[in-house]
Parts: sequence; C-alpha cells; structure tokens
Amino acid sequence: MKSINIDEEMRTYATAESQKRHTHIEHHFEVTHFSDAERDETGFLGEFSCCKLLGINWKANIRDNYLTIDHGDGHCSKGIFDVKTETIPEKYFQKVVSKQISADKYYGCRWINGDQVPLLKKYDIIIFGAFCRENISKWYPLGWLETAYITKHYRISSGDNYHRTVTPALKIKTSDLKSIDLLVNIERI
Repeated sequence: MKSINIDEEMRTYATAESQKRHTHIEHHFEVTHFSDAERDETGFLGEFSCCKLLGINWKANIRDNYLTIDHGDGHCSKGIFDVKTETIPEKYFQKVVSKQISADKYYGCRWINGDQVPLLKKYDIIIFGAFCRENISKWYPLGWLETAYITKHYRISSGDNYHRTVTPALKIKTSDLKSIDLLVNIERI
C-alpha cells in the first residue's frame, strides 16, 4: 500500500504555512480531537504528500499568501486537483485504506462539506488521503474522483445516526474512489 513518509522539513513548513493561513481559513467541520492549528498542519502535510506522490516539487507549490481561496492544490495530467486529507482512528484505518469498508459503516465515506461544493467547479479532480489519527507519520492516498462525477452522482445531505452530525455534506463512498495507481502511473509516463 502506497504511503508518503512525513519528514521534519515537511512538518516545519506545515507549521509555518498554518500560521500564515490561520486568520484566512474557515474550518468546515467541527472536531474535538485536534486544535485548529493541528488541523491546518495536517491539511498542509496532506497537500505536500500528495505533491510528492505525483512527482511535484511540494515546496515550489506553496502559495505566497492565503488572502483568497486557492484555485487548486496543484496541477497534474488530469487537470487541477484539490486534496482532502482527514485523520482516521486506528481501529478503522486499515479497513478504509484497503477499501474494505462499506458506506454505511463508520468512516465508510469521504466528506466534502456542503459549503465547499460551489468550489468544486474550480477543480478537475479531488484526491482523498488520510493519516492514522494516532500516528501522523505517513500519509496514505485513498483514491480520487473527477469533480464532474462527484457533482453528477452525489447530492448534499445532512448528518445521520452513523455520522452523528447535522453538517450538510457530500458523502463520497470510499468504494467509488479510483485507485491512486491510475493517477500516479499517468504522471510517471
């Protein structure tokens, strides 16, 4: 299973970029397991890792400022991509990463907040990745989808008993995600 090791340089940059972006970001999901700064850093580590996986210089890909919403986290052969990174508790992690989890189970879906749905038109693909919550040392790509597929096949819905939230979101089935190998192999040609 593919993963990207997180090194100290990546952590240093993630902390610095998090501090620069802090006043310009609105968090779309409420969580209790991380502070806002930790969430921001985790997001940057996911972006850096995805760039590394695709052979993109992640340091050169860092924005100058965060005064406006970005136009994507990078560009690959499939177009402009946005990276969605989450942390998953260890007890669910292997099932999610191996796609051995159904959509009706805890962590069976990848979420895009309803407020972010209008931004999907800026991107060609969404790449989903995760860290094991108890050990943020490796980023794992979960897969990707074209935004056209997402907007055609998914609708915003509110929370349910499984998710224990009322946050309106697109709940993308993990089983629908395309293998990251398809994207990485294209990039390596």
